[in-house]
Amino acid sequence: MKVNIYHDDILEWSRIYEGPPFQALFSDPPYHLASISKRFGKKGSKPSGYGKDGAFNRVAKGFMEKEWDTDVAFEPETWEAIGKHMLPGAFGLLFMGSRTYHKAAVAVEDAGFIIHPMIGWIQSQGFPKATRIDTQIDRKLGKERKVIGKMQNPGSTNPRISMHDGWQSDPDITEPASPMAKIWKGHRYGLQSLKPCLEPIIMFQKPYEGKPIDCIVNTGAGSINVEGTKFSKDREFMINRFDDGMKPFGHGAGHAYTSEKNTMLYPANVLLYEFDEEPFRNFFYNAKASKKEKNLGLTEDNKHPTIKPISLNTYLASMLLPPEEYAPRRILVPFSGTGSEVIGAKLAGWEEVVGVELEEESVNVSKQRIEYWLNGK
Repeated sequence: MKVNIYHDDILEWSRIYEGPPFQALFSDPPYHLASISKRFGKKGSKPSGYGKDGAFNRVAKGFMEKEWDTDVAFEPETWEAIGKHMLPGAFGLLFMGSRTYHKAAVAVEDAGFIIHPMIGWIQSQGFPKATRIDTQIDRKLGKERKVIGKMQNPGSTNPRISMHDGWQSDPDITEPASPMAKIWKGHRYGLQSLKPCLEPIIMFQKPYEGKPIDCIVNTGAGSINVEGTKFSKDREFMINRFDDGMKPFGHGAGHAYTSEKNTMLYPANVLLYEFDEEPFRNFFYNAKASKKEKNLGLTEDNKHPTIKPISLNTYLASMLLPPEEYAPRRILVPFSGTGSEVIGAKLAGWEEVVGVELEEESVNVSKQRIEYWLNGK
């Protein structure tokens, strides 16, 4: 029963690691918002605050000005190196940005892994960061706009939102001053004109060696823990099963079936933030990590910008968990950041969790968070 966090570059760690292989991988690697970095990250680039479209300025050195936000996840060599330490059949889950998901998926596939249908974590807390055309027109014409209010975080009663939550300040709500600006009121442009509510999770697998069933039984790697990730919505529903076996593609007409009541739902490749109406209740849902959760166990604020909630990570890590007869079950967490995936894996029941993180500050924060969640709660 142990957790090891290595302060190292993942490629260097993969090169020198000589320990036993892993039955699964779980990671939240850098999303690398390269187009934004190139536009506003160059030396001499004009700085911009929010309202002069500072959404891009925040990521001039990578997401939220983090230098660790590189394109390492887009390189097949990264996953080839990591894959050498995964057992045949082992599954992996990667959080990834909605605009850069395809690059990571192609890199993983080019490294020899099998891409499964993606998992989508859908939540309602994102906000669009596109440029308002009407304000740009008035600015170009030198027109002064009338302030009619202050922007607030949707769903929040706090009129000021911290930089960590996505806003630099309270932007003014203004009305168009010129006739052309009035024509374009309500129109936007940019790479995030729509509210971002979907976070893709790449599900992939190292190919089996030999027959899948033999590979799975020999090592414990290569299966999805469906029963262990069923969930209840505190209601009953009917399940009908044909008495003489499955009848896919509409071939069950006229065959006898048995109905039974059930309260458990199968895990799906959609995870929701918060919807409590039909048919949304048929999906597992999970909110983003609160500021309180991010800072539990710490003496100062956790500044990492892309922390995933512990409960979501626990659920996903449970999906990868082999039967307890294969203990010590071992999972690898590259790009372990401030430890959310590591904590989730331990709470899910993994006996040995290995995290690898390049940024020293994140390593130190992760150790404090792990100590709190595993020993101090």
